[in-house]
Amino acid sequence: MPFRVIELTQGNLNNNHLYLSGVIDLFPSESIGGPNESEHGAQLEIHCGIAEPVFTDIAGDKKIFRKRSWVGEFFQSHALSAGSRVIIERTGANRYHIYPVRT
Repeated sequence: MPFRVIELTQGNLNNNHLYLSGVIDLFPSESIGGPNESEHGAQLEIHCGIAEPVFTDIAGDKKIFRKRSWVGEFFQSHALSAGSRVIIERTGANRYHIYPVRT
């Protein structure tokens, strides 16, 4: 399945988000909504090693996942820091697995 690698910045960690601008081609265009919550795109199912899958879309103006609270939990549960890399892998239609690169 297709995947992309993202290197985390301190800004990612401080703001609990993943910048998707360099990897946006991994996602279907219909999953990218407008800048406001009322303009949601198609829901993505994200599995990232926390208790439940996350259902969200991508905020088109910022190229980040609209729901962000889970991202901080993901960073913390995997002890990630600036410079850590994560893989975003498409595992099905609108379904993704995000996990850290372990060296």
